[in-house]
Amino acid sequence: MKIFLIRLSSGLVVASLAITAMLYNQYTFGVLMSIILIGSLNEYFNLTEAKHDKPTSFFQGKWFVILLSFIAFIEAFILASPPAQGLPNFDNYFVLAIDVLTRFRDSALTLNATIPILVFTLFIVELYSKSEKPFENLGSKAVAIFWILVPVILALNIYFEKGGPFILAMFFIIWVYDSFCYIFGSLIGKHKLFERISPKKTWEGSIGGAIVTLVVFYFANKIPQLQILSSVEWVILALVVIVAATYGDLVESLLKRNLGIKDSGNIMPGHGGFLDRLDSFYLAVPFVAVMLWLFAQVSNLILVFEYLSQ
Repeated sequence: MKIFLIRLSSGLVVASLAITAMLYNQYTFGVLMSIILIGSLNEYFNLTEAKHDKPTSFFQGKWFVILLSFIAFIEAFILASPPAQGLPNFDNYFVLAIDVLTRFRDSALTLNATIPILVFTLFIVELYSKSEKPFENLGSKAVAIFWILVPVILALNIYFEKGGPFILAMFFIIWVYDSFCYIFGSLIGKHKLFERISPKKTWEGSIGGAIVTLVVFYFANKIPQLQILSSVEWVILALVVIVAATYGDLVESLLKRNLGIKDSGNIMPGHGGFLDRLDSFYLAVPFVAVMLWLFAQVSNLILVFEYLSQ
């Protein structure tokens, strides 16, 4: 009972803070995502440090990768955000500078150019490291960048395109799915989903959780802030998130099993660490970005056909 109360209270506190940050304004969302980025990267490198060489300088260590990732995040935030409006009145010149930076924005620049440059910088650093495991070190750092940094930047782009309520809806898809997976798995679960990696997950739990989640999100566009997608689009998106989230959880379970640990961290009492709570989100975000692009292309094609048919 004590453990349950700890889990419940810590979960409610963190969820309340996260939801407030998502919905309040772009700056609180930026702070939230920066905490998630730095915390997740730090946690990942703490877990995997035994698998690669001990760094002999700052440039070989985790904080250099985290610094580069944070710079890429700040760049992505500036490029993805709308022109400066309602900024805190620090100074007129500061507001003007931010406005100039964001007026000619291209949020794809970070993914298309900055991240490849970041990775190639790590290659150059490794050349000078005299390490006995250069590609093991590079592989570990590259996984961190593409598993954690890229989804965070994509989430920024989705936020500025679709709004905070949409990001919150993505989390709710995962939360509803996980909750009902647990309920159905506990009640009727018999057939293991992926016993080698996660013995507790069952097909019955996953299917039951998926059905409830799809039914719930069929009605998502009844909420005014979520009317950016139709009911059918919400169901398709929820299905994609469910599949991606399932594999995201399994991937993180594979990492923990490989390292022989139960939780990735203890940032949330009773819930584990950043990676434990965000594993599904990280794998789902790129697929959501692709689906939103596809929905937009379908809408454009429909408009073209309607125009041609007149």
